[in-house]
Amino acid sequence: MNMYPPTDTIEIMDCIKCNKRIPPKRLEIIPGTKTCVNCSTESAKRGIPVMRGTGDHTWVDLEVMTQEQYDQYEELTTKPSKRTKPTSDLESDTKNLQGPLKIIDPDEE
Repeated sequence: MNMYPPTDTIEIMDCIKCNKRIPPKRLEIIPGTKTCVNCSTESAKRGIPVMRGTGDHTWVDLEVMTQEQYDQYEELTTKPSKRTKPTSDLESDTKNLQGPLKIIDPDEE
C-alpha cells in the first residue's frame, strides 16, 4: 500500500509566493503545501549523533539543528577549552596517554 496519493490524482497548484507551478512530486509527498521549494521557509538541517545514558542503558539520539546552530556547535567543539592544553605545549619527554589534549589541574598553575 502506497502512503502517497497517485500523482495523476493530485491537483496542480501554483506557488502562492512566486506563482510558479509546484512540482507534482512535491505535492504528492507534502499534501497541502502551498509553496515551491525555493519559496519554502524551511532551511536545510544537520544532524549530530549524541550518546545518551550510562552503563548498560545507553542509546544514540540524533540532534537535528539548523545550519547556523550546526556552525556554532562546530565552533565550540573545535576550540580548545580553557582547561586543556595542546600536546605541543607539553614537555617532549612526557608521554601523553590522554590523546591530543591534556587536562590541566587548576591548582597546579
